[in-house]
Formats: sequence, C-alpha cells, structure tokens
Amino acid sequence: MYCMHSRKPGKPTISLRLPRPLLEKIDDLVRRTRMRTRTEFVERAVEAYVEELREAHVVVVKEWKPAEARQAMLRYLKGRRATYVTDIAEALGMDLDLAFQVARTLAKEGKVVE
Repeated sequence: MYCMHSRKPGKPTISLRLPRPLLEKIDDLVRRTRMRTRTEFVERAVEAYVEELREAHVVVVKEWKPAEARQAMLRYLKGRRATYVTDIAEALGMDLDLAFQVARTLAKEGKVVE
C-alpha cells in the first residue's frame, strides 16, 4: 500500500508521467530558479498555462467538404458588405487554408470581390 500525507489540506495529490528528458529540464529549472520542489514548478506551470488558455480565443475547426464550405461561405456573406476571410473562417469553424481556397474560387467566379 502506498500513502501520501499532504501538508496542505485541500490539495489533492495526482500522478503524472513525463518523459525523462523533460523531467531533467524541469529539475534543472527547479535548481536554477531556487524553487523548492518539482511540485512547485509544475503547479506554477499549470497555473500559467490555464490562465493563458482562459484568455485565449479558441476556435473549433470542423471538417468541411469544399462544396459545403463554398455554400456556407456564400450564406455567411449574404447581407454583409465586407468581411475578412479570417473572420469568415473563425465564424464558421473553417480551416484557414480551405477558407482562402474557397474565397479565391468565389472571386474567380465573380461571386465575391477581393
């Protein structure tokens, strides 16, 4: 049986597996930054990453077939004066490369102007 007693109540203990090279880098940083433990380092790193993600704007990219993407883009543009391709891609959850490809095709067809 393996038991751990936490000195700080309210903080659950988790298990974490890391590749040895990453662990060696962490150990080096713990020594150089004078942190007390690996746990302190991982806690700070996770907190920083969580905060970064909270502030980030996450776009979920969906799978689009070119014909569906074309129709979706035309529907999105209906009634709008001008829109950046990046804004269209974000709004529709479309891969940027596909969005630009569709926009170029629509421009060649005269459906949109660049």
